[in-house]
Amino acid sequence: MRTTKGILFLYSIIVLVCASSVAFSQTTFITLSGIVVDKETSKPIPFANVGIAGKSIGTVSNTDGTFIFKFPALYQKDSLKISYTGYQSYMRLVSGIGSELLTIRLQPAVVELQEVQVKAKGKTALDILKEAMAAVPTNYDTSATQMLAFYREDTKLGDEEVVFVESVLEVNRPAHTVKNADDQITRVKERRKNIDHSKDIHFYIWMQLGGGPKYALMNTDLVRGYQNTHKQKASIFNSKNYKHYDYKLNTIINDGQRSMYLIEVLPKNNSKKALAKVRYYIDVETLAITKWEWELTPTGLDRENNRKLALKKIGNAIVKANLKLSYAKEVATFEQYNGKWYTKDVHRHFEALVNSKKRNMEDRLWKTLVDLTITDINKGKEQGREAIFAAQNSAGKLMGKEKGDSFWENFNVINPTKSSTTGEFREYTDTTYLAAKTNAKVKPVFSNRENGFTRADTLRGKLTPLRTCYDVTFYDLHVKVDIDNKSISGSNTIRFKVVEPFNKMQVDLYANMQIHKILYGQNELPYTREYNAVFIEFPETMQLGNEQEISIHYSGKPKEPNYDIPMDGGFLWDKDKEGNPWVQVVCQGSGASLWWPNKDHLSDEPDSVRIAVTVPKGLTNISNGRLRSTTELPGNLTKYEWYVSYAINNYNVTLNIGKYVHLQDTYVTTDILTLDYYVLPYNLQKGKVIFNQVKPMLACLESNYGNYPFPRDGFKLMESLYPMEHQSAVSFGKIPEAEIRDSTEAPMGLVWHEVSHEWWGNNVSCKDVADMWIHEAFAVYAERLPLKKSFGKEGETAYISGLPEQVVGKEPIIGVYNVNHIHYDIEDMYSKAALMLHTFSNVLNNDKLWADIQKGIQKEFKYKTVTTEDIVTYINTKTQADYTYFFDQYLKHTAIPTLSLKYTVKGELLQVSYKWKADVPDFRMPVKVTTAKGKFEFIYPASTWQTITLPAMAPEDFEVDEDNFYINVEEEEE
Repeated sequence: MRTTKGILFLYSIIVLVCASSVAFSQTTFITLSGIVVDKETSKPIPFANVGIAGKSIGTVSNTDGTFIFKFPALYQKDSLKISYTGYQSYMRLVSGIGSELLTIRLQPAVVELQEVQVKAKGKTALDILKEAMAAVPTNYDTSATQMLAFYREDTKLGDEEVVFVESVLEVNRPAHTVKNADDQITRVKERRKNIDHSKDIHFYIWMQLGGGPKYALMNTDLVRGYQNTHKQKASIFNSKNYKHYDYKLNTIINDGQRSMYLIEVLPKNNSKKALAKVRYYIDVETLAITKWEWELTPTGLDRENNRKLALKKIGNAIVKANLKLSYAKEVATFEQYNGKWYTKDVHRHFEALVNSKKRNMEDRLWKTLVDLTITDINKGKEQGREAIFAAQNSAGKLMGKEKGDSFWENFNVINPTKSSTTGEFREYTDTTYLAAKTNAKVKPVFSNRENGFTRADTLRGKLTPLRTCYDVTFYDLHVKVDIDNKSISGSNTIRFKVVEPFNKMQVDLYANMQIHKILYGQNELPYTREYNAVFIEFPETMQLGNEQEISIHYSGKPKEPNYDIPMDGGFLWDKDKEGNPWVQVVCQGSGASLWWPNKDHLSDEPDSVRIAVTVPKGLTNISNGRLRSTTELPGNLTKYEWYVSYAINNYNVTLNIGKYVHLQDTYVTTDILTLDYYVLPYNLQKGKVIFNQVKPMLACLESNYGNYPFPRDGFKLMESLYPMEHQSAVSFGKIPEAEIRDSTEAPMGLVWHEVSHEWWGNNVSCKDVADMWIHEAFAVYAERLPLKKSFGKEGETAYISGLPEQVVGKEPIIGVYNVNHIHYDIEDMYSKAALMLHTFSNVLNNDKLWADIQKGIQKEFKYKTVTTEDIVTYINTKTQADYTYFFDQYLKHTAIPTLSLKYTVKGELLQVSYKWKADVPDFRMPVKVTTAKGKFEFIYPASTWQTITLPAMAPEDFEVDEDNFYINVEEEEE
């Protein structure tokens, strides 16, 4: 891709050669093809906007200046519009375009040098830029928007092609009132060159630039960027960075439709923190940013190369190669439609130097070009807009001989160049796309903080007297699985101890499951049902201290997971690659009562469980605990009987059915732990690579958290349909297709996460799902351990550095109690809560004490259920300090604390004033800052201003240790 220097040639002429071969397709689309060139130089003009005036449909020219543009025939009375910043726009009625070739000479945009100060009204370039940002919510669409886009990515390593892919995408952008919601990108059509990387797959996976369509769209989402300016620490729009740049109002350009400020933002001399040089084109009347061009400075390149440096070093060590970014540039334009501005196109150019002794590479150039253009916007404001939007994948006659024209149907694309049409391609089409237009999938409304809770939520989540009156001691579960009909049948005997006298109790079973009878001894008990709750009545009062049993016989088709709803589990019915049945149940959050009757509340764990599962002969079932017996039954059935000898929470009770290979081993320390592994036959060799990592993994986890909690039941690890921490029967999901030849290629991150749950979640469990962070935060935090073991502190830092971008920040980590609060964006209980733990370890600043606390929690609460209060109280006791304020801020509030700073320079002295902004009134967390160049020490901010004086320091030398303290930092002006 050529750079956009042509933008600055304001006095050149654009020549449009438009083959007016106007064709009416079967779906009444018109096709125009042409070329855009510079008249004076005859060089092509890349990425000129081509569209219909006043409409959202359009495309851009390619790097050769050519284009093909397809649009509905109902627009033939409208005007063709071609525009390019720096030139006057060209418009002509479509109906006036005949069969002849048209040469259109465009006048250069008028440069209004004498108008600069008049229209700027005495404002500086920085003033204008600040006003433009303040106007973003007014100028750009903040409502939900559906767009069509075309995406092209071309990556080469030297002369070797690495990636060439073209895609038509549907982009559903949520309303910007929905905080941190990502664009939902659906691939509608795709052409990808067949390039074989199988012999060095991990090298090509690791060496990536560009970020794909997601980042191209995200970087140009000005509204989201405006909302998150305080989080974008390096952003030019972040007020703390203004001092690093010079802002210059160069000129005003008039393209015949609007006047635009041209503002240059350049690094100040000797600035160590100016990361980019930028040109902004800003509409004088509305202050909308219509275009930008940015390029990273050497400082910016250094920062990017050093960002997540530890993680990169580890990756480089694994793949035995190093990639250093040497050039990065982005050009983005925005176009107005129905009074609002939208991204029109984005072009990104990245270059890096690759060095690898293993591959005899020295400063080999890796270049990635990314082009994305929005080809249509569906806001439903125009008659027939939805139909037009959907009709673009209808077959029709298209002009041109370029490869793939018929494949793209009526979708607008960036015309391929000759160099991009050679080679073999594989093509993909989403055949459900049209159906999706006419039968739009509506995401369900579910109970959560935003929508409110229901009676059913209370019945599921609250410990009422009908539940607290008894304590479950044993479940005896028998289930027959009918794979063909996706149904189950069986019974569960519940043994319980009477805690308070009662004659009525509540158990739980989803309403879609049928109850055939409930037995108390030989007598059937009456019962009623409300939602998923079952109320059982006894003929006499159950007396305090007695132990009793009931048996519930049931059957039905258990629900299947709905992946649109967080933590909505169910039965997974599938087949492996060889066509064999493959079945699993996953019910964390939704609850075990979706497939078997029980007291479905996390606070009451049975002391032991028997699980007997009957499956078709030839298949294996793996459940929790130890396998006691395998019995062949009439009808080509096999019954597997498992026994769990420890307390277990209900959602951990599981079954996994498939055609498995079984491997056995032992782990010997002070005792002998049996190890059982299960893998599909065609993945046996890959499985062995994974299983070979288990012993060192267990040794590491034991050294951090204490001995494996369930030695009597042994340890099982298996390939599965879905990763899950089922107690003593851990599953890690499907083994990937890629080769796994050694430990560096094994997908161990997820294995570490799920196995660490044996300590965090299974040994120590939460009483209410609102405190599920206790399970997930410590498990995510444990994922750093293998990197720390192999690479020391640098490895730990590398892992932690990847967590902030995963934080959603929409609501507090702790959920609502007593309603089984599961249906919200749960990511923060993982990443944000793990960052909280990492921050606390640095606040504590005592590695031994922190290690003792983690082991102590495992010992103090072994086989128990706990609350957040239990954990915080334990930490306060062990540290002999009150950290309640810390955990309240991170767990009970959405925002993280913000450290506010003010600088005053007095000669060679730097005075830094600081205070916390937090939701907790007495927030007083210590944090490390630079007290001398390169030297970090603690300061102790509170909610009021304090000041520190630092000699021989400038404001740009002062840093906050944001790698180890998960906080926001803002700079205020004196």
